[in-house]
Amino acid sequence: MTSIVLERVRDLSPSTRDFRFVSVDGQGFEFEPGQFYRFVFADEEGEFERSYSLCNFSATNPAVMDLVVSKVAGGRATRLLFQDEPGDLTARVTGPFGRLVLPATAPQRLVLVATSVGLAPYMPILRQLESLDYTRVILLLGARDRGEFIYGDELLDYAERHDWFELRLCLSREVAAASHERDGYVTRQIDQLQPDKATDHYLLCGNPNMIDDVWGYLKSMGFRPKQVVREKYVFAREKKAATAEMTDEQRRLIAEKLKKYS
Repeated sequence: MTSIVLERVRDLSPSTRDFRFVSVDGQGFEFEPGQFYRFVFADEEGEFERSYSLCNFSATNPAVMDLVVSKVAGGRATRLLFQDEPGDLTARVTGPFGRLVLPATAPQRLVLVATSVGLAPYMPILRQLESLDYTRVILLLGARDRGEFIYGDELLDYAERHDWFELRLCLSREVAAASHERDGYVTRQIDQLQPDKATDHYLLCGNPNMIDDVWGYLKSMGFRPKQVVREKYVFAREKKAATAEMTDEQRRLIAEKLKKYS
């Protein structure tokens, strides 16, 4: 494990911040854009673990880890990250892990689909794409409103500088007004793209329901799992203590299931 310390905090939206950690010993991190690390934090209740994709986009220091995190009601990580000041919070990390990375061979069209902080792994991927031979890349980013359009300046600038890249911001609670905006959820845009299993490759990251819906639709069109790589963001909430012991009926049902599969 490598020890890291919080170096910088920035607000991205009312509920989202990005956090820059740096390794204590100055050792650099080797990862493939799109991968995540496991972070071990400690609070008054002891140690606990969370997984975060690296969001490194502008950082040039290999010893830096950039994260983007949204508040979670009752979350232990939220209490630490949204209260501690730079220099006060330390953690240990292991990794990298995950397969939400670019395919070995560039497809004719790459579609990146994200909701909220599911954008994080795509930021270093966009930086990687600048040195690769991709002819068509589309980012479908879902947000409730423009206030949740994180890294908006960076993404709009990127789209302006690269004619092979298209940004579609999908707004579920506001009406689209700009050329890069679309009404509704990202799932509506999938059908409008007219997916083609012979030319397309999809990366999905974010809300589990969105991922299940998109994957189900693409699978019905003949896409294989290798063509649709998925990573679900599941937000950990505070565990509540049990309020009652297991009932006799619950014990009976569990016993029946165990007997069935034994």
